[in-house]
Amino acid sequence: MLISLLPLMFMSLAIAIGSYFLAKEKGRNTLKWTILGAIPMVNFACVWFLVGATNLRLERKLDQILAELKSRPPQ
Repeated sequence: MLISLLPLMFMSLAIAIGSYFLAKEKGRNTLKWTILGAIPMVNFACVWFLVGATNLRLERKLDQILAELKSRPPQ
């Protein structure tokens, strides 16, 4: 009985690890996305969301650059 759940557990573990690295790259909460990636059937939706989500780290950098450009006097 337990052996039949082994493939599902291995696949969920692999998706959880992938979710961790994807969330880290996108600047999201890694603990939350790793846990959601470990839950079977929920993890597929989570991975699709993470793949399509915007990169928050890049957005913060762009906002900082825009703020610096606005604060500069015109030349």
